[in-house]
Amino acid sequence: MNRSEYLSGVRELFYEGEMLGEAVFERYLELETDPVRQLKWAALLQLETETKARLRPFLMGLGLSITRKDESARVTEFANAFASKSWQQHMEEIIAVTGYYLQGFRSLEAAAPESERAMAQSMVAHEASIFRFAELELAGEAKKSLDDVIAQLRWPPTTQ
Repeated sequence: MNRSEYLSGVRELFYEGEMLGEAVFERYLELETDPVRQLKWAALLQLETETKARLRPFLMGLGLSITRKDESARVTEFANAFASKSWQQHMEEIIAVTGYYLQGFRSLEAAAPESERAMAQSMVAHEASIFRFAELELAGEAKKSLDDVIAQLRWPPTTQ
């Protein structure tokens, strides 16, 4: 992967992926009626938000744009199908989507120069925590499914 491909991947996979994830999880949180699941969507939303904020200075340092891409059509597509899916189907979807991003993130990590590798490694850990969340939910380990996500948060959501 040359530098141009790498930078394009950083912008598209890392940053735009976080913005899409944030928008989708925010919409899912709005649509969810179960309080326990609302907290789970809120934790995933918070992870995307904090990660996006962490990426901004990194992208700016690379000379990349941090403007928001309009993802409303894609978010609407996900949201329109929300109610028709079971929790298991949502978790399977998260595994499929994060699996795609993990593959791209690992490629970017391998291509990252030493001075940029820590951010790439943190992005792999970030995506792996969402993947692990969905795996644990599917395995019936709901009480510990958010552990890896919460461990990355500076401001985890709480219940009242």
